[in-house]
Amino acid sequence: MADSLDEKWLIEESAALALVEILNFQQGTSYEIFTHADRPDIVIENRRDGSRLGVEVTHLFYDSDEARLVFGRSRAQGHPAEYIEEYIRRLNALLQQKSEKAKGYNHEYPLALLIRVVSPLFHMYDFKAYEARIVVPPSDFQVIWLMFYDFMERRWTILEQLR
Repeated sequence: MADSLDEKWLIEESAALALVEILNFQQGTSYEIFTHADRPDIVIENRRDGSRLGVEVTHLFYDSDEARLVFGRSRAQGHPAEYIEEYIRRLNALLQQKSEKAKGYNHEYPLALLIRVVSPLFHMYDFKAYEARIVVPPSDFQVIWLMFYDFMERRWTILEQLR
């Protein structure tokens, strides 16, 4: 149990570090991780003005088989065919689930939802093509981002804002 909690912490931390790097580069901010806790997972703080943002971190997988494959817990040599429509369906379910969960957060600063899209097949352009099918429910999240891996840069550098 402790190993899975440590792994969860490291995965959240990694996503938050990538977010901070992207925001600082794209928006000229000076964010750093302030604290790593729960509800929300991460709080980042802008060193320039002291403003804080609570960030709930989650990941979008096609299915549990893909998640096991990505985390090295599968002996499968590959994954069956994937369809962008299923990713959109799963994204909508994740947005609904996280929006419900955020209602119970006690926070004194704005909340953001960061969804790291781990698909090696579908990218930001695919999600943009299906943008009309993405349902962003009302929630306490002021900002919702999808984060994508840049295969040319070999790091997480692409941030698409849903809200």
